[in-house]
Amino acid sequence: MNNIKVWCICFIVVLLTACAGGNQNTRTTQAQNQNALKRAQAHTNLGAAYLQQNKLEIALEEFNEAVKIMPTYAMAYNGLAMVRSALNQDEEAEYNFKKSIDLDPSSSSSHNNFGTFLCSRGRYAESIEHFLQAVSNPLYATPHLAYANAGICAKRDNDYANAQQYLNKALELQPLTHSAAQHLAEIQLEQGNAAAAQKTLQNALVASPNAEVLWLGVKIARATNDRNSEASHSLELRRRFPNAKETQWLLSGK
Repeated sequence: MNNIKVWCICFIVVLLTACAGGNQNTRTTQAQNQNALKRAQAHTNLGAAYLQQNKLEIALEEFNEAVKIMPTYAMAYNGLAMVRSALNQDEEAEYNFKKSIDLDPSSSSSHNNFGTFLCSRGRYAESIEHFLQAVSNPLYATPHLAYANAGICAKRDNDYANAQQYLNKALELQPLTHSAAQHLAEIQLEQGNAAAAQKTLQNALVASPNAEVLWLGVKIARATNDRNSEASHSLELRRRFPNAKETQWLLSGK
């Protein structure tokens, strides 16, 4: 009987020791995973910075290092996809976009970027699906950008009804979404509603407009017979963008 008691006590001690060891191993693994995640995030952030500077080779190295450290980190694949897209390596870009979304289906950033890639390749219906997936996430910080992208892509596909719906939604969420204002005003002008186009483009014209926006402002001013605005936009276009194609159109009397 005493031997049985001793055996039981030893068994309990072994179990407790095993549990303690298991907990220690779990804590060690968690710490290692957290460290790997931080390192992968750091390399991904560096890659994004280099990508923004168009230093594609260095960006590619950083994103690849992030994937090497943590093969399940979705945003590293998103970065890889954007570099491959910039290099016109479409097959690799699409693979990495899909990998990013497979790892994190709720990533609005990945959906928006993949949608932009698809739209640039003329795959309009597929692209809009991803833009709408992006805005379906209630935690997405910039849904107005995805709506603007969806509207621009629908416009390229000559789907003006949906284009206006998406562009209006972008402006409803953020009235200073200048890309949405520009493309919506273009549609309105083309449909003969110059007054609405003038109102839509107003904010974009105030906030340091590019040559495209200024040229659109000139055309809208002509359509509304607003000579003062036409002269003002024309002057700014010639002064700020003397070599732009829009300035050449202006000077040629187009």
